[in-house]
Amino acid sequence: MKRRRKHWRDGFGTPKTFVLYRTPDVWRFAMHFSGAIVDGYLAQPSADSEPGAAQSAAQGKAEDLAGRPLTISWESSDEPGWWTGTITTEPMDLTPNSAAG
Repeated sequence: MKRRRKHWRDGFGTPKTFVLYRTPDVWRFAMHFSGAIVDGYLAQPSADSEPGAAQSAAQGKAEDLAGRPLTISWESSDEPGWWTGTITTEPMDLTPNSAAG
């Protein structure tokens, strides 16, 4: 059985924007990469949870897919229950950890 490669490892890179919206059953999302869109839903938190909890879970999903820490600046949309996020990458700390000891 041949294993499929995960889509975010196929060269999509870092997502640029994120859309998060509440449905009656779940929080759904769409991540926009350069030339691709990945969409899905958040298993947690529940659809009746606060937007901040869903935004935190969405950030974790984006970081999992990108394979690195990200910063998302959230803005509410004109549509009730919808938020858009601009994604930026955190700088990678390339300095070796120099613990005194």
